[in-house]
Amino acid sequence: MAKKITDKPGKYTGSGQGKESQINLEVEVGSDQIIRVNSLDRYAPGSLADNAFKKMAQKIVAHQDVDVDVVSGASETSRGIIEGVKDALTKADVDLEALKANGARTIVSAKKTINVDVAVVGAGGAGVAAALAARQHGASVALLEKTISPLGASTFAGGMFAGDSQQQKEQNQVVSKKWLYNEYMDASQGYMNSILVRRIIDESGKTVDWLNENGAIMKLVDAGTGGSFDHIGMPATLHGYQEGGTKAVTKLIEKFKSLGGQIYFGFAGQRLLQDDQGQVIGLIAQSDEQELQVNAKKVIIATGGFGGNAEMRKEYLGDVSTQGQVLQNTGDGLNMAWDAGTARHINGSTHYFWQTFSNEDIGKMAKLVGPGWMPLNALADFPNLRVNNRGQRYASETHALDFAVHGAELSEQPQQTEFVILDQAMLNKIKEGGTVAIEDHYGKWKNKREFYMEFNFPTDTDESIKREHEKTDFTTLLKQLSSTNVVFIGQTIPELAEQMGVDAINLQKSVDQYNEAKKKGEDELFFSDTKRMIPVEQGPFYAVKFIARNLGTLGGATIDEKMRALKPDGEPVANLYIAGADASGMYGKAYVDFEGGTLGFAYISGRLAGIDAAETAKESN
Repeated sequence: MAKKITDKPGKYTGSGQGKESQINLEVEVGSDQIIRVNSLDRYAPGSLADNAFKKMAQKIVAHQDVDVDVVSGASETSRGIIEGVKDALTKADVDLEALKANGARTIVSAKKTINVDVAVVGAGGAGVAAALAARQHGASVALLEKTISPLGASTFAGGMFAGDSQQQKEQNQVVSKKWLYNEYMDASQGYMNSILVRRIIDESGKTVDWLNENGAIMKLVDAGTGGSFDHIGMPATLHGYQEGGTKAVTKLIEKFKSLGGQIYFGFAGQRLLQDDQGQVIGLIAQSDEQELQVNAKKVIIATGGFGGNAEMRKEYLGDVSTQGQVLQNTGDGLNMAWDAGTARHINGSTHYFWQTFSNEDIGKMAKLVGPGWMPLNALADFPNLRVNNRGQRYASETHALDFAVHGAELSEQPQQTEFVILDQAMLNKIKEGGTVAIEDHYGKWKNKREFYMEFNFPTDTDESIKREHEKTDFTTLLKQLSSTNVVFIGQTIPELAEQMGVDAINLQKSVDQYNEAKKKGEDELFFSDTKRMIPVEQGPFYAVKFIARNLGTLGGATIDEKMRALKPDGEPVANLYIAGADASGMYGKAYVDFEGGTLGFAYISGRLAGIDAAETAKESN
């Protein structure tokens, strides 16, 4: 007989902190069970948030417990839902121990076996490209993804590079392959697989054309249109998503399904299956309710690296590395590949790109101003003085809008932390004339609109021009957030240093040296473009704290130019391919400094792996 859990059955509201905003929900409680969990927020149907809420609500009701596993790819949202349900149950005076005793504590895992030519683990850009290409080349294909809907770096990105796409040819903007190769060489200083790099460059234009043919609409845009001031005037490499990354990946999946491809969302790869000779013959995957054995002639791993795995980051990258932006990328595929005999190849390459706030700090700001904290990012868009957590100026501020370079510089600082220093004079100029009064980033494209989608939001030069001319009072927002560990205010530089918790002497020296360089027209320390430097002279003074923005790790498993996994002796691991961020060879320590490099490698390597896997699977028939 079920135990009573409360004397106050009914409907109760609760709230919890999600990644960027509060999650509001209602829990209906009976005398001996949780009846249902409903959202009080409006989510776009089929969105990650919508799917995550439904999945978490289902788990909580099925298990009659709030201590359930989070939804992969939506961990912050899941934890916010759990917090909100606990809040509601507390209001209902629910006995949680009695609730657990009533619940179904375990769900028996069913087992299922399928047989295909090619199995692909991971449904980001690399995996989806691999699955679709393999299917189009005649293979039967199963695509497995541990999240409940399309997610990954490819859904957030802005676009991919190419050198000779049809659009580039038509617009007479073909990019020299020598230039592209030299950019990779400069970034890697030789720590790259040059054979692989050349093949990726050669296949870049074909891959953009193929993506457009299959529904992932991409359009060539000028370098620098996304705000990277230092890229203005560079060759146009970026083919930007026209409908956003999530829609592009979703349309590729729909194309794959329309051709008879099988997709299994919510299934995480567990281990590869090998025969007595060490040949890969399939894999085991697991969902909440089912174990899936996939017997396959070829397996392609494309799980996005290990940026979301704190233990692996510490082991392979050192004591300090900020969390990757895609939390579900936890190294699953790499561990599977290594266990199967693939050579480990980690050279510390991480996609540091620009700066951001920690999830904890975002949560605290969101509690104060909701999504109103987001404009704070704009204050990092200029060559203001930047200091580390010791109060030291640490690099040329005119690299700040060369996002990959600045991200790398910031990653080398203690705790990967910087403070952007602003004075009241700068804020007054923005209030009176918009940010364009500080620096014009988009005027080049006046009456020449460039458009693409990044992070599934428009990057539109017309809107950017309008926005940078908007008169904005940032002072109010900074004061609102001064109670957090993000914004600090001081009437003097020593007072600002005290609020920041940095060495006052160091900070004063940094301010003085920066201001003096501006006055002299020569920066003897870091050789900045002094015309762009912004004086720090008029109090009150402000500091905004940022951390390095880690989009994810790059590499881990050795491959050849056919995307085949290689053993330590250089021979292939039979029947195993690795694509995208799991694969080594494209990067040295740093991310390549032109637009669309990472997404380009994901789609190109995935497509090539899929083609080769399908063709060689036919040969084994």
